[in-house]
Amino acid sequence: MDDKITKSGKSGDFTTWVLEAARRLIQLLVGTQFFDIPPILQFRCLIFRLLFHSGSGLLVGSRCMFIVPHGIYGGYLKIGDNVKFNRNVELDFSGGLTIGNDVWISQNVLIETHDHIPTRKPKSEWMLETSALTIEDGVWLGANVTVLGSVKNIGKGAVVAAGSVVTKDVGAYEIVGGVPARIIRKISE
Repeated sequence: MDDKITKSGKSGDFTTWVLEAARRLIQLLVGTQFFDIPPILQFRCLIFRLLFHSGSGLLVGSRCMFIVPHGIYGGYLKIGDNVKFNRNVELDFSGGLTIGNDVWISQNVLIETHDHIPTRKPKSEWMLETSALTIEDGVWLGANVTVLGSVKNIGKGAVVAAGSVVTKDVGAYEIVGGVPARIIRKISE
């Protein structure tokens, strides 16, 4: 069964926009480098745990944003235990995003769960396509990685090399890298 949902490029309702704006404002306030001071960092992590469904041991670096762009309604975000986000990470969970346990997401990572469907119409009239993404336990996304909306699964223990652009699913214990990301090798026992 295809889990993609095609949505209009038009704005969401007023309530959707207000809730998203409030979430973003709170993230901006606690996302400053002031909150990187060790005792205060725990406050940022607590706020993120309250805003989003997450397990224990969550660590969130400065300037991280977990968003639903374009006023899309219905996305979800589930974060497992001991997940570490370095600074300047952007998660789009408009199509739904599940992150397993013991996942490391390095600095400047962008994760998308939607895509635009180009047509000859003006960009404001393009349709949006959303798709759920699962990042399984033990995954490590290196610095400056981009995961596009076409990806549905990054398998258990996978490693994505720094600077890669992931355009398709990654299997369990695969090391991938490049633009677009390709299999470099499998992690052995």
